Amino acid sequence: MYTLVSFGIGSNVTFLEHYQSQNVTIDLMSRCGHQVKQIKLGRLKMPGVVIFKRRWRIGSDDFVFPALIEFFLRLIWFVVVLVLFLKHLDHLRCSGERLLHTYLILSLAGLGFILLLDALIAWISSRGTVTQTRPRRHLCKILYLRLLVMIMEAVWNGIGTKWAFTPTDHLCEPKEVVTLVQVIAVCSWIVLGIMILGIMLVFDPVGSYRNNGSGHRVADVERGEPQALYINLNRNPEKAKKIWEWQIRLFCCCCNQDEQSRNAYSDISKLLTYWFEDVDVVPSDIAAGLILLQQKQTTENGNRVSTSQHSENFSVQSPDSLTSTGAVQGSIISSPGVFTPPANQFWMTPELACHFMKFAQGSYGWPLFLFTNMFTGMCQIWKHMRCCACCCKPPSYIVDDNCCECHTAALKLVTGLSDEDLIFVSFHNRVYEIPFFVAIDHQTCSVVVSIRGTLSLSDTLTDMSADCDKLFTDGCSQGVFCHRGMLRAAFFVKNKLEESHALSDAFALHQSYSLAITGHSLGAGTAALLAVLLRPIYPNLRCYSFSPLGGLMSLEGVKYAEDFIMSVVLGDDLVPRLSVPNVEDLKRKLLNCISDCEQPKVISFSLLHLVFCIVQF
Repeated sequence: MYTLVSFGIGSNVTFLEHYQSQNVTIDLMSRCGHQVKQIKLGRLKMPGVVIFKRRWRIGSDDFVFPALIEFFLRLIWFVVVLVLFLKHLDHLRCSGERLLHTYLILSLAGLGFILLLDALIAWISSRGTVTQTRPRRHLCKILYLRLLVMIMEAVWNGIGTKWAFTPTDHLCEPKEVVTLVQVIAVCSWIVLGIMILGIMLVFDPVGSYRNNGSGHRVADVERGEPQALYINLNRNPEKAKKIWEWQIRLFCCCCNQDEQSRNAYSDISKLLTYWFEDVDVVPSDIAAGLILLQQKQTTENGNRVSTSQHSENFSVQSPDSLTSTGAVQGSIISSPGVFTPPANQFWMTPELACHFMKFAQGSYGWPLFLFTNMFTGMCQIWKHMRCCACCCKPPSYIVDDNCCECHTAALKLVTGLSDEDLIFVSFHNRVYEIPFFVAIDHQTCSVVVSIRGTLSLSDTLTDMSADCDKLFTDGCSQGVFCHRGMLRAAFFVKNKLEESHALSDAFALHQSYSLAITGHSLGAGTAALLAVLLRPIYPNLRCYSFSPLGGLMSLEGVKYAEDFIMSVVLGDDLVPRLSVPNVEDLKRKLLNCISDCEQPKVISFSLLHLVFCIVQF
């Protein structure tokens, strides 16, 4: 699979429109622009199980595999205890061993009853489909009984633990019996701990059904009545947002907790609340829906033209072939060997794009270099490292590299640059603050600004800050809606360039050179927005944007940028197709697949389906 090159940010629409015609809905715009038609979903409900007047993050059809796993573990456990009991029955009848004798008998009875409950839970949970919950309406009663048995098991196991680990209580039983009882007691606590952890994981903090205003009784929901599929939880959006924000903070506890990070947490929690506010699905529903949707798309698009059929050709489309609405005039696939760059845009060539790709790749530093050179990478990077950098002061143009300057060493290896060619290198990385470097490229007579893509958790938070801010520039008097995280990252790079005087110093040395900006993924979107910001100062700049985010800017910005930004998309790359409307469309299709599925979820998760998905991936 080779690089597919399209001219200008607007050309992304050309490429993506091709896939629209192949039943793959794509949209470049962010939900911020007024040009985007929002997709509003109906309140389709696949309710999670409701116990103790709370909705939990697990469906009534999610207990098949957990119940079967516990069944087989308990069966082995039952056999071991039974063999122990029968083998040492005579010793257990000695005076003073009534407690152990009673403990083992009741343990066998409890294990037998748990085996019966597990089999019953697995059978009931396997009935019906994802949306047909009525065949599983009695599951909640069994779960109440199972919870009661778990509490009794914990109490009884406490008694057994006390006997097993109290030497004075051991009178005439063999040491083998004591050891086995100790093992059984420890295993019991481990199983109970796993079950309690599972209960905590499926707990939904906003799942209360009190004052839900739905008009349906909780008893109807627990029985799996049909109307329960469409009940309105009437959740408090503000409470849901706070819960999401708390969970994100917990997950990102290792990140900086400064004001920018807190703002990112707030933005992401708003976005997640927006995505999940109108659906009532559990994680397994989403996983099953993705499997079904992947199978459906593979079947429907089995005969469509894939990029692998054109792996020897660059696919090129000029902005001139776009209509005012972004529709395609003819095929976007160029004839083999035919390439005609747009008028006055001689720099928009596959050869130059490949040349500047190495700068975008070099910005990732040593992690990507060692990943792409697993066996020889360390040997190559070793001679460029500075092992004494931790003792000596690093060069003034290198900021926040590690003690051996591994990032800079990898950068020079990938790009072929020398120390004299590096003007400014920053590996400073926080939320909205991403690494970049400025270098001189004598081969193309360019001053290159290369911006790194996503490589850390802070970068992921920047990616997910998908709300929009408005950017006003000379070319767009009405303003352009842009991806908030990448716009703030672009302003950070711009401010650093001004503070360090990197561009002015570079052009002072090479006045005839032109400015080239490049980046990949997160760096591609940031590079495109940085190009828009610097365009009034450097009118001859050009930008090579590799796999930019789909929802990067609104249509006005696309039209303004098509003369100086070239987007490069690799085949079926996911990132150029990411936008809020596309996620909404994915959600709608996923829910449709779930509602149309006429087989139990356990079938959707069968080994055959999982292998199919892995092979297709």
